[in-house]
Parts: sequence; structure tokens; C-alpha cells
Amino acid sequence: MAVKKKAKAKAKPKKKVVKKKATKKKSAVGKAWTKAEISALKVGYKTKAASQLAKEMKRTLASVRGKISALGLTKGPVKKKAAKKKVVKKKAAQKKKVAKKKPAKKKVTKKKTTKKKKR
Repeated sequence: MAVKKKAKAKAKPKKKVVKKKATKKKSAVGKAWTKAEISALKVGYKTKAASQLAKEMKRTLASVRGKISALGLTKGPVKKKAAKKKVVKKKAAQKKKVAKKKPAKKKVTKKKTTKKKKR
């Protein structure tokens, strides 16, 4: 006959159970774009910066840039003639500023006179 040995039960410290707070996951999808917003974006993007449009539409800059990319919008190529005219106008304006400046007055230096000592 086998003798059963009684194992002494040691008192184990109880682990504290920490309850995790339920957190809401933010969805990757934000506010849906309306047709009016999309058309305003298409019209405004040609003349305004994306940051300015984001402020006006009360959206994040990332969402506006993402929609611009998704729609394939571009500002368009810069016309070479118009760009050259702007450069020529700037140079002409700079030349006028230089020409309008008055010449600097010459500084008049006084001659130092030395007094002769009496002997």
C-alpha cells in the first residue's frame, strides 16, 4: 500500500487584479467629404495654399492634402512668359530704387590749426 503524503500548502500572496480601462479606438476615417467641399477644394486649390483651405474648411492639413492627392489636383505649370515678366519687373524696380537714392554728402574735414608757442 502506498502512503499518500500530504503536501503542506503554503500561503501564496494574492495578486492584485488590475482592471483595464476601456478605451475607444479612434477610427482611421474622419469626417466624410461633401460634394460642396470637394468642389470648393477644386476651385480654391488653384489659387490658395492647402493650409489656408484647411483653415477655411475646418479640417486638418493632412486630410486636405490627402484629398488633393486622391483627386489628383495640381496647381498647373508656371507660364514661362509670365514668370520672365515678373523677373524683369523686379529688376527694373530695383534699378529705379538705386537711381532714386541721393548721393551721399561728402564729409568736410576741418583742418587742424596749430598754435605757435611763444618763446
